This record gives sequence, structure tokens and C-alpha cells, in this order.
Amino acid sequence: MPAISFQDVSKSYRTPQGDFWALNGVRFDIGHGEFFGLLGPNGAGKTTLISILAGLARPSAGRIEVGGYDVQRDYAKARRQLGIVPQELVFDPFFSVRETLRLQSGYFGIRRNEAWIDELLDGLGLADKAQSNMRQLSGGMKRRVLVAQALV
Repeated sequence: MPAISFQDVSKSYRTPQGDFWALNGVRFDIGHGEFFGLLGPNGAGKTTLISILAGLARPSAGRIEVGGYDVQRDYAKARRQLGIVPQELVFDPFFSVRETLRLQSGYFGIRRNEAWIDELLDGLGLADKAQSNMRQLSGGMKRRVLVAQALV
């Protein structure tokens, strides 16, 4: 079973000129342990595909499975198998780094994972920033917090 499977995924948007197909029959698998890059020109549908994978958008047709779980029908189980680092830096500027990671854990029903949060903070060079408010961090440090959020 692949880690991620895209099965004939299509996405269309209605426009005044008619339907616009951002994705049309996308089909591929990503195996466990594989490194994968999604490349293409502006407007090729990369963000649309990732948005569907993350459950932020619905496909017009097809399905995506993560760890064998359908991202539409078994959203919570699929999402627990997946970490995504977004392009945008979106944080509550008044939360500390640790509070941000606790909040992220709570979104997925994960509680009492302080040991894992500590391991992430240490591994990503954020341990000394754990109590710092997000607004006090540099752009690079904020990116590290995004990675920690994806892994928490």
C-alpha cells in the first residue's frame, strides 16, 4: 500500500466563461520513505492538489488516500498520517512557541505529548525559544515552528 495515493483526482471551478479544470485525472502514488517534489508552472494546480490532500478543498472527482484512509471519508485518520508546512506564515502572535504546538496537537485530539513537543523543539533548534511569543521570532524561526506543527 502506498503512503499517499492520488486516484483520478479532478477539480473544476465555475467561471463566467464556463468550467475551468485546475486538475484533470491526476493519478500517482508516493511510497513509504520516498522523497517527492511537486513541480510545475504557476497555475498548474499544485496548490489545488495539496489543498485537496490536506482536506481544505474537495475534489470534483476522484479520491486521495493517506495511509489507506480516504481524505474525504476518514478525514481525521488520514490527517493524523500527514504533516503539511504551508506557504504562508500564519500564527497567533501572542502565543508562545510551546502554546502554538500544544494548540496544533489539540486540533487532532492529541493531549499530554509534552515529551514529543520537547523533542521537536530540541531537534529543530527551538528549545531556547519555547516560551517566546511567536511575534518575537525571526522568519526562519517561524518556518521551523511550521515544521514542528507539521510533525506534532
